[in-house]
Amino acid sequence: MIKMNKFSIFTRSVLLKARPAEVYAFHEDPRNISKISPSSLKVKRVDCSVPARAGEEFRLCLSQFGLPLEWVGFWEEATPDSCLVDGAKKSPFKHWRHAHLFTDCSGGTVMSDRVEYAMPLGVLGRLLDVTVMRLVFLVMFRARHRATKAFFAKTR
Repeated sequence: MIKMNKFSIFTRSVLLKARPAEVYAFHEDPRNISKISPSSLKVKRVDCSVPARAGEEFRLCLSQFGLPLEWVGFWEEATPDSCLVDGAKKSPFKHWRHAHLFTDCSGGTVMSDRVEYAMPLGVLGRLLDVTVMRLVFLVMFRARHRATKAFFAKTR
């Protein structure tokens, strides 16, 4: 994780045994979040349309660590088989931009997540960022990538 401007950046990649088109199709449907979320995140409702189109919104009603959370996201970019970028209109973050990048790799796909975010709460938020959030993102994306890898391994 590196600091740039006012935002923090988190990146993580995983090699999946699936073609980029399959991985893209899975990720353009926000309802699939329940298939890859760690146990601390409970998905209660997802409102979306598929396929993803730049400018379209999706809504998630969740609970994280038992706390209710409403997330209103939108697709900033939807380039089939290569890139999905979502932003947030309503979330716990002051700023959120999540790029899912899909790269063909010898019959598989390297999926990279790049999250650009800013915490609310000023100095307290920055303190939480450099302490707690680094661990939260690491644990969450490690679990998501493990579940995504298992999902595509089962579909083979």
